[in-house]
Amino acid sequence: MNNLKLPNPKMMDIAVPANMHVGLHQDEIARKGWAVKAAEALTLRSRPDVVIVDLREKREREKHGSISGALHAPYTDLQANIGPGGMLHELAATTSKRVLFYCAFGERSAMAVQAAQDAGLKTACHIEGGIDAWKKVGGPLVH
Repeated sequence: MNNLKLPNPKMMDIAVPANMHVGLHQDEIARKGWAVKAAEALTLRSRPDVVIVDLREKREREKHGSISGALHAPYTDLQANIGPGGMLHELAATTSKRVLFYCAFGERSAMAVQAAQDAGLKTACHIEGGIDAWKKVGGPLVH
């Protein structure tokens, strides 16, 4: 391969360092006590004081299924949803429900927890490992 003398891929200097940090954010969120193991999430899903929030895009939900009863609030809309007047901000403020985020593998939901905590949603946490971990512990899905 070296004999081909190909140039480095575009954006390699950005992509490689970013990829090296995958998973580190989840570890930090867990250290702060803002992560829930998938097995624990199974017991929390039917509690009236917990709201589960799916951060995945519609295409992901349709392909892989969702946790029954979860609210859909795509990660791309997170800032609007957690800010004053936003759906999740108002839900947490008026009901005192614990907000439990999830995504595919836990990366987006870990970032969402940090953003939600910074926005004052002190009950925010996430399912460590996302829906992938949920499936591994036998968590039911709806399609």
